[in-house]
Amino acid sequence: MTDWQPQAATLANKLAAESAISDNQWRAAFEATPRHVFVPRFWELDEYNSPSRLVDGAISTHRPQWLEAAYSDRFLVTRWVPDGGRRAVTSSASLPSLVARMLHVLEVADGHRVLEIGTGTGYNTALLCHRVGAQNVVSVDINAGLVAEAAERLDTIGFAPTVVAGDGALGAEDHGPFDRILATCASRGVPSAWIDQLADGGRIVTPLTIGGALAVLDKTGPGEVSGHLDTDGAWFMPMRPASQPLPDGYLADQPQPAPDDVTHLSVSSLDPEALADPDFRLWLLLHQPQTHFVEHFAPTGLTVHNGVDIATAQQCADGRLQVRQSPRRLWDTVEAAWLSWVNHDKPRRDRLGVTATAGGVQYAWLDHPVHDQRGGGLGGVLRWPLPTSQ
Repeated sequence: MTDWQPQAATLANKLAAESAISDNQWRAAFEATPRHVFVPRFWELDEYNSPSRLVDGAISTHRPQWLEAAYSDRFLVTRWVPDGGRRAVTSSASLPSLVARMLHVLEVADGHRVLEIGTGTGYNTALLCHRVGAQNVVSVDINAGLVAEAAERLDTIGFAPTVVAGDGALGAEDHGPFDRILATCASRGVPSAWIDQLADGGRIVTPLTIGGALAVLDKTGPGEVSGHLDTDGAWFMPMRPASQPLPDGYLADQPQPAPDDVTHLSVSSLDPEALADPDFRLWLLLHQPQTHFVEHFAPTGLTVHNGVDIATAQQCADGRLQVRQSPRRLWDTVEAAWLSWVNHDKPRRDRLGVTATAGGVQYAWLDHPVHDQRGGGLGGVLRWPLPTSQ
């Protein structure tokens, strides 16, 4: 028994104890898959969550820390690029508990053909190979270098799935259809190619770029998928486009506009801690998809912006918020969304769902996809349009 196997077993036991794993076959996959092979080195993050220090398993003094990290329940940054004046992460080994949860809701069965969007390090690919057989796994990644590295690592542990360098939004038509499609990067909408390549009775599990939503979508008819969001959020890097060069700042957080002159000054009774609820923020983003949040800790407060408008709310001594807005009243949208969320009994994200068609019709809905209330403002909308591409 090598030095990694006890640690892999410990990780699998931890995931099982926390109910991230509830299937013995997935537990066996986690126990048998050497995660350290797929993360030969990683970058520690600084206080600003920016890659700062390399930890390399090939360096003897690094090895204890490297091996411990490889079998801990944490995500590990493996690649980054300069982007918008910062170091933007382009590849990582995802949090094992999140990987386990996504594999659980994928609901694979023996013999299923699985398409993975986002090969990354290859660790998730290896888990899929262990569960359904390498001959049934196809994985696509935009980065040819990552694909080559992942294929080599997979080969060292005896797996030879089909690994393709290409645009994940296009799927892998030559290798379909697929019973399951799993994305490990966030898409703005559900690409039509995925729907077209999904077999009858198939399922797509994909993170969305809006509010950390994880969509679990079943094929409900020709050219259509529909399903609820998972109970928990899943924040992933956005799927990168292949049709054009990566624009500067694509992976960076949206820069907030400079608050020039305060056009509107008001007082709000909203609690900034309540506004931090991730399910409310998802609700707000359905109404205002370009909204971004910046937290303030001293004094307590919050800034929201959409790249053009900005509103800064700071907590006063009486507990209320003083709000400064410019040039338009963006905070009014936040308050209207909050009232709407409250009026709908503060729905958790699993009351929301998504329906998408290969023809380009895509929308989110509350409680049931048959609702067709498209108008009426923030208080009455039960259905929201979603983007139809990356």
